Amino acid sequence: MKVINGHVIHAKGSELAAWRSAIALRAREAGAKPHIEPVEIDMIFTMARPKTVNRPEPSVAPDLDKLVRAVLDGLTAIAYRDDGQVVRLTAAKQYGVTPGLWVQMWAKMPV
Repeated sequence: MKVINGHVIHAKGSELAAWRSAIALRAREAGAKPHIEPVEIDMIFTMARPKTVNRPEPSVAPDLDKLVRAVLDGLTAIAYRDDGQVVRLTAAKQYGVTPGLWVQMWAKMPV
């Protein structure tokens, strides 16, 4: 975040907006429809391991909570009406050959 003319803005706002749009587009292509019931979501973020890195896990930026928030915002009005409907969430970062995001969502049926 940074302040310009007294207004707080996201420093990478245009990149974030493009990523959210890409998430929304892929969700639409996968046939996502806005659920009205609570939902459960699993996410795995796969990142390329830099050549000079030996650590087994991507325990550096970007922060997992920021990645998750961007995905939840990107799915709003596409896979559910509001991200407040998410009642269970699992998320992980890992290194892999092909960077990407895997998301699976289920509607939580009433008991």
